[in-house]
Amino acid sequence: MSRYRGLLFPVILIGIGVIVLLANTGVLSRPAVERLGDLWPLLLVILGLQLILNHTLPRRQATLIGLAVAAVIVLAAIAYATLAPAASFGAQKVDASAKTGGLTAATLDLNYSAASIDVNAGSLGDRLYQVHVDYPGGENPPTISLDHQTGRLEIRESSSFSPFHLFGSNRRHVALTLSDRLPWTIQIGGGAANLRLDLRQLQLARLELSGGASLMDAQFPAPKGTVLVDVSGGATNLTLRAPANTQWRVGVSGGASAITIDGSTSGALGGDFERQSAGYGSAQNRYDIRISGGASHVDFKAG
Repeated sequence: MSRYRGLLFPVILIGIGVIVLLANTGVLSRPAVERLGDLWPLLLVILGLQLILNHTLPRRQATLIGLAVAAVIVLAAIAYATLAPAASFGAQKVDASAKTGGLTAATLDLNYSAASIDVNAGSLGDRLYQVHVDYPGGENPPTISLDHQTGRLEIRESSSFSPFHLFGSNRRHVALTLSDRLPWTIQIGGGAANLRLDLRQLQLARLELSGGASLMDAQFPAPKGTVLVDVSGGATNLTLRAPANTQWRVGVSGGASAITIDGSTSGALGGDFERQSAGYGSAQNRYDIRISGGASHVDFKAG
């Protein structure tokens, strides 16, 4: 009888390992894994049921019944995750915008963890910005606020964010368009798997990225004055593009696996790295790009 004791927990570990293996090999799609994440409370149901069985039935019988029920629940969960519709259950969205009013400059403070963040610029008429956010069910919408006195636009995670909702950030997507009528200071934190910044039509005063990103792809406008781009907090792959004939300086600290500047690549740099264009020192309009916190790959090109 003793050999049946304590089998449930190892079986659950094996089941989790099998699911992760199927996900890593592509058998289970990413949406399927996210749906399985929604079903994690079933583990509590299985464990609670086993405790009840242990107190009401002989140990061997309780263990066998518990294993059988656990197997049925796990198989049903995998079937649901695999066969359910592609749309995420309970997905929600929010849209917001505000008028420019008398503002002559604005600041974006975006502190929101998401799978993807897309920021671009364009003509919005009398609107300062337009934002669309997708977020998972069970969460309150993000906080979106504009201080009409200072021009500070804040987009933040709701204070009611629940750590019990797994894969929450994988279901958050932000699409934001900023007005091209006035200069912007952009501050982005919170982290993102994919961060795409198409700022070619924007009047960019300053850009700060502190939350980290797995993939950052940024396209810059022609600079006006000295425009600081400060990337910290760690980023895996950075691709930065500026218009042709732009004057620039790029400094990297914290090490990098590879740095490509205007087509010239330097690899495995453990210390600080700095390079600048020939006319940077005397230029009135230029980019000062500072990257710290470690990066796997940095690729910058003007033109």
